Amino acid sequence: FCEECKSNPSKYKCPACYIRTCSLPCINSHKQRTACTGKRPAAECIPLSQFDDNIILSDYNFLEDAKRMADSSKRMRAAIRDSHFRVPLNLKYLRIAASKRGIKLLFLPKGMEKRELNQTYYNYRKKSIIWTIEWRFHSTNVVIVDHRLHESKTLGSAVANHLKPGPWKHALKQFSDHPLDSLKLFICRNPKSRGSPFRQLNIMSSIRDQLANLVILEYPVIHVFLPSHSCDFDIIHTPTKALIPPSPADQCPPSPTGVMFREEEIVADGSVDPLESDRLI
Repeated sequence: FCEECKSNPSKYKCPACYIRTCSLPCINSHKQRTACTGKRPAAECIPLSQFDDNIILSDYNFLEDAKRMADSSKRMRAAIRDSHFRVPLNLKYLRIAASKRGIKLLFLPKGMEKRELNQTYYNYRKKSIIWTIEWRFHSTNVVIVDHRLHESKTLGSAVANHLKPGPWKHALKQFSDHPLDSLKLFICRNPKSRGSPFRQLNIMSSIRDQLANLVILEYPVIHVFLPSHSCDFDIIHTPTKALIPPSPADQCPPSPTGVMFREEEIVADGSVDPLESDRLI
């Protein structure tokens, strides 16, 4: 029976003094009467001569609690890993396709705002990426999210859809009054790195070409500036690949065991990029 009221069957045992109680009122009454904390005492070194059944039981309960907490933490860690870090199959294919284009694509855990807003996907039949892109127009509060933008579409044609003539109070009127090719587009090179520089994009180039060698978190966030706007971040320009014709010095007589040829590499835009060295087969 409960050692406090001595009338009801006991249900609980105090971790500190092992007194049996039946309900919360009896537990509180026991603490007030005996000044018991109700907490397991801190581990201490006890001589073997003072060992009794209560101390052995306390040690046994402590080990059982530690094992139970370890098992619970292991199950919780596995559940968090499965729910937040396991990438679905469609996103895995999308990441592989982006990697082949020189793009490092990162995803946020499920439930995050950008994760839920992102509609970027990989079209298996056409072997192309259909992007979601966010446009942020400098010196305004206008933020526009575009969906279903094919990677072959130019940045200029994509942003021009939002700069069509409209009311005189149109929030983007200052941008629509300027020639399209005079606008400046910037994107952060690595949004996961603090202080990462921005890359200036070529507005007349395709989305695929301009996103190469970038880290994209869910989808691209492109900042649109007027020619008169000043930037408060470091800027790097998009590298361009020039085709260099072979010089006469590179020519060498054919080998008796094979023929000379120039190795060629197919770049992202479909053109041929000759490497610098000739090889023999």
